[in-house]
Amino acid sequence: MKNVIIVGAGEVGYNLASHLISEKKNVVLIDKDSEKVKYTSAHLDCIVIKGAGNNIDILEEAGIENCDIFISATDSDEVNLISCFIVANEFNVPLKIARVRNLDYSRKNFFNKSGSGIDFLVNPEIEASKSIVNSIVHGAVSDVFTFEGTSIQLRDVYIDDESDLIGMSLIELRKKYKFNFIVAGILRNEDILIPFGETKIKEGDNLYIVGDDKNLEMLFKKLGIKRKRIKDVVIVGGGRIGELVAKDLLTLGKNIMILEKDYDRCKELSEKYESLLVINADITDKNVYEEENIRNYDLLISATGNEELNILTSIYAKKIGVKRSIAIVNKTNYLSLASGMGIDATVSTKISSVNAILKFIRKGKVKSVYSIFDGKAEAMEITVKENSVLANKVLKDIDLPKGALIVAINRGSDNFIPDGNSKILAGDNIIIFALKNVVDKIEELISS
Repeated sequence: MKNVIIVGAGEVGYNLASHLISEKKNVVLIDKDSEKVKYTSAHLDCIVIKGAGNNIDILEEAGIENCDIFISATDSDEVNLISCFIVANEFNVPLKIARVRNLDYSRKNFFNKSGSGIDFLVNPEIEASKSIVNSIVHGAVSDVFTFEGTSIQLRDVYIDDESDLIGMSLIELRKKYKFNFIVAGILRNEDILIPFGETKIKEGDNLYIVGDDKNLEMLFKKLGIKRKRIKDVVIVGGGRIGELVAKDLLTLGKNIMILEKDYDRCKELSEKYESLLVINADITDKNVYEEENIRNYDLLISATGNEELNILTSIYAKKIGVKRSIAIVNKTNYLSLASGMGIDATVSTKISSVNAILKFIRKGKVKSVYSIFDGKAEAMEITVKENSVLANKVLKDIDLPKGALIVAINRGSDNFIPDGNSKILAGDNIIIFALKNVVDKIEELISS
């Protein structure tokens, strides 16, 4: 599927377009806002059209007749839904995807029925809350990416100026810590590289490490990054994400307090969840930290609509004694900044939505997919079919494109890090870490 039309050049639409363009897809972006059209035209290598996505003339100008995937990702749920309805009824487009924020729309089963015309609904807040809860389940020691039906995980470790790993090569790292893991990628100066054995670790690096849950726990413990018991959680911001996370954590038996500055929203949350402690307070008031004993909490999640405030709140929480902190962060340059300042995990509504859409687009070939650091790389889980070119091949005989690495294999109940002599069998689930410029080649390889 090569031809993609995206309606809406906001954060989700723009970044999804950027990602698909890097995979050699033919992308057309539609937006009504002149400034967004101008900016997108100057920064992305695709056709950008000024207009409404629910206008048939505009859709025809965009090439809807030859479109394989239609994605409506404007700020209006209604526009996104109607655009998909129009495309479903007037044109023969295989996949129609709508971004919706209204939780009522997200939960309506009839939108997923064939008559609705929508193949997939993605809700940024729901996807972000899933990522937060997943991180908490694993101790909130880092960003955590899990893969379906396996205990294999991808985690990141920030190398600060006090790290004992500075100057150590990856070969030396493996010799010192004899656990079953691999450094799949290194984020260095906002670029991701696929390392080799002689690659030396530098201050400021983010290491993306793959292994199973037990081995990563032992490695992190040796590195001084221990999983801590998380029972008491404070959530700053009672918006959609804050509520969704609170709801899930309450079911897991956590003690939750929400700090929200809007009184009416506080009242609404209090009436909705009996076991939830809701405090009407502004986190920018320094006295709140003392009055609500925030230092005694195991985890602080900053989920306001202001990502600068989220970063500052999470940093300050760690400074006063909170064990772990998670921040909602969307801007690319803030992601690396947050890791370098001691925030344990960051979650992006934008990246969470992109991951969900990519996973749906590639369904059948890919079980799980994660966009790493604003789309600079991908980690994908693939089930090897009997007729796959990968089946019964030894790794060293597979012609993987430069910039891609098979980093883990799941076979039944066994998970292992392969070497060049490892053989891939039909039925294996394999994890591939790839730079964005070779993702299209990986797709071709697994499709052949």
